[in-house]
Amino acid sequence: MAYGEGQEVAARSERNLKLRDARRALGMTQAELAERVSRRLRLDPPIDGNYLSKLERGIYTWPTEAYRQAMRAELGAGSDAELGFYSSRSAPEQDPPNVDRRSFFALGPAAVAGGMIGGSSAADFLANIDLPDQAPALVGRADVDHIAQSIRAFKAWDRSVGGELSIHAVAGQLRWAATLLDARATQPGVRDDLHSAVGHLAQVLAWMVVDCGAHDVAHRYFRFAVHCAEEAGNHSLRSVVLSTMSRHHFLLGQYDDALSTIELAQVRADRLPEAEQSMLSVVRSRPLAKLGRRSDALAAIGTAEDLFAAHDPRRHQQVAWMEFFDQAELAGDAGHSLADLALAGAAPEPALDQLGYAVASHTTGYNRARAFCHLKSAALWMNVDPAVGVQQGAQAIGDAESLRSGRVRSYMRDLHSAAAPHKKRSDVAVLRRDIARLAQVPA
Repeated sequence: MAYGEGQEVAARSERNLKLRDARRALGMTQAELAERVSRRLRLDPPIDGNYLSKLERGIYTWPTEAYRQAMRAELGAGSDAELGFYSSRSAPEQDPPNVDRRSFFALGPAAVAGGMIGGSSAADFLANIDLPDQAPALVGRADVDHIAQSIRAFKAWDRSVGGELSIHAVAGQLRWAATLLDARATQPGVRDDLHSAVGHLAQVLAWMVVDCGAHDVAHRYFRFAVHCAEEAGNHSLRSVVLSTMSRHHFLLGQYDDALSTIELAQVRADRLPEAEQSMLSVVRSRPLAKLGRRSDALAAIGTAEDLFAAHDPRRHQQVAWMEFFDQAELAGDAGHSLADLALAGAAPEPALDQLGYAVASHTTGYNRARAFCHLKSAALWMNVDPAVGVQQGAQAIGDAESLRSGRVRSYMRDLHSAAAPHKKRSDVAVLRRDIARLAQVPA
């Protein structure tokens, strides 16, 4: 074969729609995926789009382990089966139609369990189960509503417990939803609404993937979300996706990129309701504060507060991708910016006031957002009054313990570092040991 060992030529090729849909969901061409796999594996010569085409046409069904691992990583898949890969040498044969099923049920429970798993791990056993994957020919309003219902459920789970527990479920849902984009719409306006719904789902998944630390994969999902928003002509969704991309750049310490991205989101922001303009402005304050532009950061916070106060919900119905933004979220973002200014020498009281309001005001279900603000506040209190910092920190890590979020653990590590100058205090030492247990850092 032209590319590595372990490839199999199917006697009767069946298209690998799972691999195709996973690639399309990230907005990649076959050539782009081939390039990323080649770069990850340092292949010389590299594979090309023609090889990916053969995989998607079912000519090759079982690439080498290295290729499969690289494609799982690039496409955010949890198993080979999710990408439609299988080995014909190990494919189970179907039972003949006249099989005597009484012989199966006559087996003892232990024999049945052992025979079903066949020595594989539970994860491998389930990964080899292939579900039907038929893309519909028609798409209607009900399909858009189904995606919206899924988004609400996934967002609630993400906000409450973090992204690590559900990213594979959401990725599977997005791959299915992306197949609808090729179907024929049965009603006027459905296609734009479908692109908006799929783009919103991609944005939700991208942020969940960020929460897990898979930043390259998250970037692909963000790009796909922007593409969907532009296909729908949805300026509001596009701005929100770009604002989330700005937050992503910020988390990676790419403050100039964060500022450029949020300012791109603000182009023609006058077409947006005041609440959405407010969100964009307070997000812009974050990189401004980190870049040392204190007056500009304060002005952005002031503008955000004025815009939010001017917002009349009776005139502008809240769209689904803006449900997260309320007075508590505004205060939390402002508090984070002010905390960075305080660490650079500004007075800490404004930051503590904003963060304290956010902690007290975040509604039920926004556990992770509350944890961010509480942990940030505790870290800032360590510089002001370590006793209060310990009290706030103990409450914060107690509330955050049930969350499965890489970013929450990062905030815990920041608190651990902020408490280090006071580690000879017995209460601080206890706090740092608790953080070390949860965030996997040395006490």
